[in-house]
Formats: sequence, structure tokens, C-alpha cells
Amino acid sequence: TAAALEHFTINFTITNLPYTSDLQNPDSAKFRATQRVMNTLLDRLVKQSSIGPSFHGCETTGFRFVP
Repeated sequence: TAAALEHFTINFTITNLPYTSDLQNPDSAKFRATQRVMNTLLDRLVKQSSIGPSFHGCETTGFRFVP
């Protein structure tokens, strides 16, 4: 039988991306471009890990400022 999908959340800090208010707005060009890059990089990273064969993709849902 097929295994059930499990959803999980990962939080991390990007130290070389200055935060701007554009990253709060999911409709902004900067948000969408950053989301696209993050999804691509995270997909590649996880697919190369031990869970790669079971991995079905990721979704970047938001960015926030961390002082």
C-alpha cells in the first residue's frame, strides 16, 4: 500500500538576503522570485538526502524579519 504523505515545517535564517517589506507581500515580484529560488534550492537539497526517494516537493510560504 502507498504511504501517507506527511507535512512538516522547517524554519531557518538566510543570512545573505537583506529583508525588505516586499518580502511580506506574496504578490510582490521580489517575494515570488525569492520563493521560486528557495523552492528550487530546497528541492535539490532534499532530493539528494536520505529522504529523497520519498520527497514530493516543498513550498515556501513566507519570509519574516529576524533581528
